[in-house]
Amino acid sequence: MRVGQAGAATAGRGPLRRSLAARAGAALALLALAVLAFVQAPPAHALPPQDVPAVGVDTGRFKLPIGCTISLGGLPVFYLPTDVDVQGVAPVQLGPGQRFYLSQGSGSITFPSWLTSLAPILGIDRADAKITDLSIGASGSTPSSINIAAGGPFEIDDIAINAGRPLKVGLPLTGTFDVGPYTAPNGGKVTLAFEHALAEVDLKSSAGFSLPITADCKPSAGNALLTIAVGGAAGRPPAKITGAPLNFPEPASNELVGIINAPYTCKVGADALDVGIAVGAHIPLVAKRGSSFSFTQASGALVIPAGTVNKLIDKGYTSASGKVTALNLAVEGGTPATQNVIPSGGIAIPNTPLTRDEQITVPLPGDGTLTAGPFTPSSSATSTSVALGSAAADLSFNGGSTASATCGAPSPTVYLVDNPVT
Repeated sequence: MRVGQAGAATAGRGPLRRSLAARAGAALALLALAVLAFVQAPPAHALPPQDVPAVGVDTGRFKLPIGCTISLGGLPVFYLPTDVDVQGVAPVQLGPGQRFYLSQGSGSITFPSWLTSLAPILGIDRADAKITDLSIGASGSTPSSINIAAGGPFEIDDIAINAGRPLKVGLPLTGTFDVGPYTAPNGGKVTLAFEHALAEVDLKSSAGFSLPITADCKPSAGNALLTIAVGGAAGRPPAKITGAPLNFPEPASNELVGIINAPYTCKVGADALDVGIAVGAHIPLVAKRGSSFSFTQASGALVIPAGTVNKLIDKGYTSASGKVTALNLAVEGGTPATQNVIPSGGIAIPNTPLTRDEQITVPLPGDGTLTAGPFTPSSSATSTSVALGSAAADLSFNGGSTASATCGAPSPTVYLVDNPVT
């Protein structure tokens, strides 16, 4: 008979249920579900140049609502809702058939103090755990899902359980993990998603016995983490990013925070200049039908790579200045269809010296934040995406006359977010 049924079978089982809850807390604490989700976001003001990743790189952190079914001897005991807090790095675009990874992955899960306060009932003070399934999907890719624990479970021994204190456990124990390789499809887009995690846990009592339980965890809201468009020429080398900065505050539940740096080609007269435009914000993971959402704490940066700086120097330029007049966001499955997040009058680019082989990163704005949104899902939309569109600036070199710079939208598309509509 199931624990918790009415009648004589439940007599005296209150302590047992509480102890099982305590054991579940130990089990779940081991599920530092390492998933990567990378959408984009900044600190409260201008993006610090040292936190902006390289052009073509997406860094992020998110907190995904999950629910875990706790079982003893194959019998479900109870369901525990919680969150997984994870971060990592991915490319912003993929070529047809390109191999790619989610890299620099790490994660943690925190369980509340009320759960650990039940542990002393049976003297539970430590736990051993083995995570045998941690699956990340990539739609349309090969394979479509990877269990990063398949080659060898994550094992954590002697986890201390302190009664009445929140329990936070992270994976991996040291360093970071990579998920991949996946092989991209020939076109369209790839959506990365957290799918499933399973832990086998031995809860250990000071009385000398142990109790094996399992924790089976799945997303309890939307599970889409990141969407990457596929396009352009085939034959690109594998995309496995290392050394990207990951300095993000803890997001709220059901929220993303990160920074994306998209590649742009800008026309200035007869010249084509390669630059990066970085965008950061706190972004909700799910769009609600009949309501709207916005990016908060949004800001950006203009990145002039060393190669472009050298090209300008070779033309005889020693400094650059001007202002950014447009950065358009393109919305699919919602309104407005386009939104320029640059305020009227533009954002100044201060006079900046050009130094050979040195990249320039200019925060946009220099202080404060940008307004991005509200975006309203269409009545029939199943998802609403926001992508980077065209941009424009007025530039001056060596303090001379101003020239217009026009920058087409990145191709393939660079998505900031692709939210399910619920």
